[in-house]
Amino acid sequence: VVSTQSTGVMRNHGLLTGGGTIEEAFLLMFYLHAVCKVYVDAGYTHHPVPKQFVLSPDIIEKSVRDTLANNFADGSFGVKDFQAMALELDREGMCTGYPYSKEVSQLLGWHDVDS
Repeated sequence: VVSTQSTGVMRNHGLLTGGGTIEEAFLLMFYLHAVCKVYVDAGYTHHPVPKQFVLSPDIIEKSVRDTLANNFADGSFGVKDFQAMALELDREGMCTGYPYSKEVSQLLGWHDVDS
């Protein structure tokens, strides 16, 4: 299946994300899950979102475009986030084997971790 969409919500089945890398797909899932949690916690599963809280597609598109251009122009979307998660799992003894960078471990203050 080829699609231009990166995220999906399958009713009664869950969430689905895809990306150019596993790191990108992970970060999209992280944010999609957070958005869905807010939606459920706010009580909008049985009632529509009030119109004053709905962002226009133009605003959403501009926000996404600006975020990607300003923060991930080098194609690194999700890489540092995924590395940080792998590093945390490694510190908990999960042995992911993910090749996270020393920059991420230093950024998080985990200088004692060798990679």
